[in-house]
Amino acid sequence: VTVFGVAQMVYAVTYAAYLYGKAWSRPDWKTRLPSFLSSTFWHQLDWSTGYVTVIFTLQGFFKHLLTEADKIVLTTMANSYNSGVYAMGASYGSIAARILLQPLEENARLLWSRLATNNDNAHLEDSYTTLVKMVVYIGLVFCCVAVHYTNLLLNLLAGRTWGANAEAGNVLAAFCVYTAFLALNGMSEAFVYAVAGTSTNDVNTAAELSKLSLVHTLVGLAFAVSASFLVRDHGTVGLVMANCVAMFFRSLYSLSFAARYFLAASTSRQKERLAELPNPATTSATAVKLLSKITPHPVVLAAFSMSWFATQQSLYSVTQKQYHLQLDVRNKEWLKLTGQHLAVGISCVIGTVSLAMFLEKPFLRSLSGMVGRRGHERPKQD
Repeated sequence: VTVFGVAQMVYAVTYAAYLYGKAWSRPDWKTRLPSFLSSTFWHQLDWSTGYVTVIFTLQGFFKHLLTEADKIVLTTMANSYNSGVYAMGASYGSIAARILLQPLEENARLLWSRLATNNDNAHLEDSYTTLVKMVVYIGLVFCCVAVHYTNLLLNLLAGRTWGANAEAGNVLAAFCVYTAFLALNGMSEAFVYAVAGTSTNDVNTAAELSKLSLVHTLVGLAFAVSASFLVRDHGTVGLVMANCVAMFFRSLYSLSFAARYFLAASTSRQKERLAELPNPATTSATAVKLLSKITPHPVVLAAFSMSWFATQQSLYSVTQKQYHLQLDVRNKEWLKLTGQHLAVGISCVIGTVSLAMFLEKPFLRSLSGMVGRRGHERPKQD
């Protein structure tokens, strides 16, 4: 851990030195840079931008506290063994977020910021509902299917010691459920950061970002309260449950912001404060309409529920002989039951995805249209 921290520090210092070196090498930089103590320097500052910068800084501080809150709770309420189990689950449970979800969120943020700047509200709303629905599908795969294959994954990736640890498998299964909440929150919150600086003037932008900071603070308090009870009753899994609660409330605010934003755009009030929308009932109706667009088809949801039940029953047949805690490729019965368990999961995923492709044709057309537009725009940018 110390080596990793030192590496991060070296990277930050080197990158900062490079940026300042490039700026200092410009011939006009020294002459145009006024004295820090002179009145000219302060008069040239854009105070509205500075205010937004302060808000972003405070947000970063609160998000850091939320990120490290689980470690603080573990330090105060759990022993070293539970901390180790949680660290293992967090390491493997966050693989999907780092590899799959984070790139999607970053690209979505860039796309939405560009569309909002160009006032292309039709494509903005279409891309928002499409991308949020896509991560909802990804989350459902994790919490309905992958949740029943955690011990097998631990045996393959972490070795037989962790794979034989039933508590470690339960924690990783909880992280699979947490991935669904994380996917929804990450994508919906990316929209807030993308359009908050383009939909209104800077003062209103700061107001919306201040609200988000307040929400993060309240969510942090809710996490601290819920974690104290959940960790006491459910151990390490309870801490993951508390994180799910926090992500749920953060997602609620982000979805509410999106509903108010699209209502403002549809009523040609995009330059006014989002908080001044007159009719709460209209906002609620817009929120319901938005939720209907990002929610998968009811038949597909039923298929995901059946997939969860089928894989759970398949896992039960494996757990009866404790084969889910083993990796014994020389045991023919283990190979048979584990192979059947894998076949059930793969069949459920393929069947549900095929059903979604049949029932969600507008969603697929929208997704393919986004990819097509991105492919046409890339040569122009080059």
